[in-house]
Amino acid sequence: MARTEFDLSPEDRELLARLGDVVSAEDQMPAGVAEAAKALHDWVSVDAILAELVAEPVSVRGDGTAYTYAVGAALLRAEIEPAGYRRRRLVVTAHEAGQSAARVQAQRGDGTVAELATDRFGQCALDMPTGPVRLIAQFAATRIATPWFTL
Repeated sequence: MARTEFDLSPEDRELLARLGDVVSAEDQMPAGVAEAAKALHDWVSVDAILAELVAEPVSVRGDGTAYTYAVGAALLRAEIEPAGYRRRRLVVTAHEAGQSAARVQAQRGDGTVAELATDRFGQCALDMPTGPVRLIAQFAATRIATPWFTL
């Protein structure tokens, strides 16, 4: 019987067997990857569960609203006041057990972050365009983030 192009030599069969082993090994996930993925799943919404609204939003002077968020002894209060056409003044107070926050950031929906310089009482103010925002405060031993709210 004459050989055709579809007949395999013993070397071809050995090569195909080795390639089969390599390809099947690629389909298997290492155990460490699965464990890491399960551990990371708990961190998907970590920012949303850190700070919770502790009181209903209240009206403040004019058309403003104030939100109060807390985690343990850390407290973050955000007052929103009109500051012109499509702009709002965000007044933030951040303190934990008598100490003001070391750093406060306002993160916008587009991903931009504004640093807020707090005074010795943990207060700061910033004019921002309207839209979704969340606050992130770094205290000495705690870091908290608020859920997203709209200016």
